[in-house]
Amino acid sequence: MTARNSKIGDAEAGIIRTFARVLGTGALFFAVVLIPVLFVQSDVLAPWYTPVAVVIVFAPLLALWPASYAPDLRWVRRLSALGATTYLVTMAGWLPALQGNLPPTRDVWLSAISGLVAMAAAVCWPPTLGVLYLVVSSCAAEAIRHVTRAGPGSTLLPEIFNVVMTNSMFVLAAIAAVQSGRILDRARAAASRQSASTAAVAARDVERKRFDALIHDSVMSTLLGIARRGNDDQLGAQSGLALRELDRLHASDVATEDLDADAAVALIRSALTDVDEGGAVDLQVRLGSPVAIPREACRAIASAAAEALRNSIQHADSAKQAADRLVAVDVDTDGVQVLVADNGRGFDPDRIPPYGLGISVCIRSRMDSVPGCAAEIHSAAHRGTRVALRWTAPS
Repeated sequence: MTARNSKIGDAEAGIIRTFARVLGTGALFFAVVLIPVLFVQSDVLAPWYTPVAVVIVFAPLLALWPASYAPDLRWVRRLSALGATTYLVTMAGWLPALQGNLPPTRDVWLSAISGLVAMAAAVCWPPTLGVLYLVVSSCAAEAIRHVTRAGPGSTLLPEIFNVVMTNSMFVLAAIAAVQSGRILDRARAAASRQSASTAAVAARDVERKRFDALIHDSVMSTLLGIARRGNDDQLGAQSGLALRELDRLHASDVATEDLDADAAVALIRSALTDVDEGGAVDLQVRLGSPVAIPREACRAIASAAAEALRNSIQHADSAKQAADRLVAVDVDTDGVQVLVADNGRGFDPDRIPPYGLGISVCIRSRMDSVPGCAAEIHSAAHRGTRVALRWTAPS
């Protein structure tokens, strides 16, 4: 149970919390409505039974409401399982505590909440056990009701079938809702992995373009210069630089090696230029000493910045006027920071679902996946949007 709780996703957790509050409210409603019935039926039961049964059945269900606000959902699952278990225990003690009979028009109060308790079991247990509990608890509650009422009653099997079918609508709805949240979390995780993979591929494409341009400028221009005017001191120096760069590329792992400030800025600017070729990038490099920036951090910042700029271009402009944008790259000895801001329409961050791919997956998750990287997103309706991306150098 603990391992499963540690892997629960946001969508599934939200659904379980909602059901916990619904179950807690339902338990409170039944506890109030059944008060007259409890007093009447306590006359045909042992004096100790009704107080004990009410406490052990309703207390765990009522506690689901405050437990739904706890950061850890284990309390919700434990209380749901406890309520389902104590309900069976209470039904097992009903017949031994019975000291009379109820009129044929009276229903046993335990049968009135069988569907509510079955929903609690469906929330905390796997679907198969939830359905099995629904059948067992509904059959037991209806059997107790049939035995307790005096006089000729209805046939037991049709009544059991009716109760099971009625309760199954609520239980299956709860199971389907929890399963849907689980599937949504899995789809979001898969989309996050795919987004990270796509962003890495895009970043490598940007780097490949830079390397191709470097080889073209250093090697091809040298060869063309020699072919046109022969060798001279300038071309000799240029060819030396080209050979040293080729040696560096051959000897190093260009997929993982750290980047200097110039290379990191070039990578980030290339990713931004692919999104908006005509956009200006405000650049500031303040280095007291050389800083080595991990290539994976540069890739994460480049892909997240490109996504932020793409979102701004697609959503910031209003029908009345186009938004102004600011893209800034700042490099210092403490790290790299990229700012993508606009004064456009903006949005309410609280209304963005946690499974939204643009912000959650392509920006937040991408940055959170790299050590030292962080993303801050500030926005308000009609107040613009500000996305700050940063990699902090380890101290």
